[in-house]
Amino acid sequence: MKHRHIQLLIEQVAVVVASLIWTAIVLLAITLYWAYQDVQARWNFVLNAPPEALAQTLPEALPVAVEGTPTPTPWAGPGPTATPTATKWPTPTATRVIPLPQVLPETLTEDDPVPVVVHTAEEVEEILAEQGPSSPAGPPAPTPTSEPALEDLPLPLPVPEQPTATPTPPPAGPQVASSGIPTHLAIPSVGIDSQIISVGWNVVVKDGQEYSIWQVADYAVGWHKTTALLGQPGNTVMAGHHNINGEIFRDLVNVEVGDKIEVWSDNQKYEYVVDFKTIVKEKGESVDVRRKNAQWIAPTNDERLTLVTCWPYTNNTHRVIVVAKPL
Repeated sequence: MKHRHIQLLIEQVAVVVASLIWTAIVLLAITLYWAYQDVQARWNFVLNAPPEALAQTLPEALPVAVEGTPTPTPWAGPGPTATPTATKWPTPTATRVIPLPQVLPETLTEDDPVPVVVHTAEEVEEILAEQGPSSPAGPPAPTPTSEPALEDLPLPLPVPEQPTATPTPPPAGPQVASSGIPTHLAIPSVGIDSQIISVGWNVVVKDGQEYSIWQVADYAVGWHKTTALLGQPGNTVMAGHHNINGEIFRDLVNVEVGDKIEVWSDNQKYEYVVDFKTIVKEKGESVDVRRKNAQWIAPTNDERLTLVTCWPYTNNTHRVIVVAKPL
């Protein structure tokens, strides 16, 4: 009987030990499974996390390894540092891209679509800075005043002298390196003498389609700011009105081959001689014809000056194109 009790006690102890072993095995398996799930989740977070979250973990994940110093990993627990603020990434802004004009400059009439200026604020500030204190719109047209009748004036009536238009170049000053940006133009043979301002292009909507057109300066000559600088290889293009807003290029049609053209950049003068003049029809022509006409203001390998205006005086159906080469 005594042996029976000892055997029973041994069996009970064996059962308890076996239960503890199996319990430890099950707990270890569960712990390993949880650890695996945790590592997998953290790894997926590193692979698929948004930039704001990675901004907080990646700087700690990629330090320079120092001997004896453990390298923290992306899934390492938070350190004793303060809670970082999530990085705000800038919201992308859509940019409106409008191609350069593919036709010659034109003077819009009342029947033409209203242009929309497509310039950034920086471009507007740049244009205003280039124009200086005088606005390109120029002074308002003088209001005619009533004059006394001839019979009311005392005799003999003095004959006033007719003023002669002479070019007025910028005042001479200390010679400085020229920027190449044209600032003044004079064609003595036809009495053209004007300041130059930089112009870009506008966008008009016609028949549901957008297309760009060159701006034409008011009361000044407009230099296409994407064309060549003075004194450099390329085509330096300028345009002006012929029947409105100063009529700067009204007499450009009278320029002849061999006439001299003077252009200033700062205090440096560049001299050109007219090499070619032509008149092309624009209004009513097909897009292909107008693009072919626009080749006159396209970039060139040689150094040249190209002047453009509308014609005739009573309409804007044609374009006068004058090409000059360095003298």
